[in-house]
Amino acid sequence: MAKLDIKGIKAGARVDVVVGKKHPTDFALWKFSQAKRQMEWDSPWGVGFPGWHIECSAMSMEYLGDTFDIHTGGIDHIPVHHTNEIAQSEAATGKKFVKFWLHNEFLLIDNEKISKSKNNFLTISDLIKKGFDPIAFRYLCLQSHYRSKMNFSITALRAAENTLEEIRKLAIRGQRLAVSQKTKEKIIQALDDDLDMPKALAFLHEAQNYDLWLEFEPVLGLSLEHRDLSIEVSKEVKKLLEQREHLRNQGKFSDADKIRKEIKSRGYEIEDTDKGPRVVIDKLKNL
Repeated sequence: MAKLDIKGIKAGARVDVVVGKKHPTDFALWKFSQAKRQMEWDSPWGVGFPGWHIECSAMSMEYLGDTFDIHTGGIDHIPVHHTNEIAQSEAATGKKFVKFWLHNEFLLIDNEKISKSKNNFLTISDLIKKGFDPIAFRYLCLQSHYRSKMNFSITALRAAENTLEEIRKLAIRGQRLAVSQKTKEKIIQALDDDLDMPKALAFLHEAQNYDLWLEFEPVLGLSLEHRDLSIEVSKEVKKLLEQREHLRNQGKFSDADKIRKEIKSRGYEIEDTDKGPRVVIDKLKNL
């Protein structure tokens, strides 16, 4: 899986040479405590603690069995950690450990690698404090294929938040259309093709169908079904809307635009369609 050059591996190149190690690819299943530690146990081999590879195999097989379908992780786990998991697990059981390995690429911030030394990382709590909906970050992640680097920026997050609002507005506009089986199949094919989420999203946006978004909500996790998107427009707003249409018909577009701004200040937007103006909520995240 890691495509390592086994013959070219040199002992001591990555970590200090360990006395008694018979081969450069050998790794420890049990480590001996050189000094008193907080976490150590008696074992048939002496007092010590498990190697960091073995704990993952132990937890995986405890809850998922000797063989399971999907194991995920970062690409940095391929050359050492995940190859060692396979070696120790299959040596212990004689069975295939994992059927599919899905390794995600790194997340960048403003095109830079995230690191403690640069102190250039953010948490979800940080984004919430800045006023962002955490679901917008989830949508931002869905826009990148898991095997491609994803570059995070506040600008990109704002764009994702705006797109998420447009998806939710489909319900407000009453665009509840029949789900096209052909489109549904294209989305499923994209997901089946190594989880090509960007392509699946493209098909969903092309359809402009809120019910289709809801159908794939268990995959997307965008909390679409938890939003109450029904709205009641007040009499005052309806009256302003009528005044605006009257002014537009008279060609008084400057005055009409002032009314649009007044309606917007009340938390609504006007969308002009072939069938006339339509009022939608301006800030869906406040619902």
